[in-house]
Amino acid sequence: MSNKVVSRRYASALFSIGSEAGMDELERYGEALKTLGEAVAKTPRLAEAFRNPVLSADEKKKLALSLLDVAGGGAVEQRFCALLADKGRLSLLPDIAEDFGVMLDEAKGLSRGVVTTALELDEAHKNAIRTKLESQTGRSLALEYVVDPSIIGGIILRVGDMVYDASLRAQLDNLRESIRRGE
Repeated sequence: MSNKVVSRRYASALFSIGSEAGMDELERYGEALKTLGEAVAKTPRLAEAFRNPVLSADEKKKLALSLLDVAGGGAVEQRFCALLADKGRLSLLPDIAEDFGVMLDEAKGLSRGVVTTALELDEAHKNAIRTKLESQTGRSLALEYVVDPSIIGGIILRVGDMVYDASLRAQLDNLRESIRRGE
């Protein structure tokens, strides 16, 4: 089974437990998982320790639980990390945290996206773009703004699997293709 399928299953299991406790608990679980996932992703030695077959599950569990104490996790998160340690899945924490975050966003009705522009936008333009997109999609949006001068002008929006490319570079590429095909 692929790591992505496995991480999604663990995230889903924790999410279903948290759903019974309410949105506040889900958010707390999400924060603890995010902190642990970032620690594993940003610390190669930690990730290697969680994958190392020489270390026992108990040693990995102690390490994970000490990190969880720093992250502010509660009893449910501790049992979850202990289960991951027993099953040899602690190295999947970054993927599990990401999958859990997606489920949490979905429960909140929130979509995350990336807006790419050729120039830095001021706050008024960012708010106008977000407001317009929220009215079109009917969902709350959390947008990240990226500057990429290679798009020349316009905007590229990525939300989930959807990509809306209204950049000048894309329009020029389309025009080039049309000329090449003789249209």
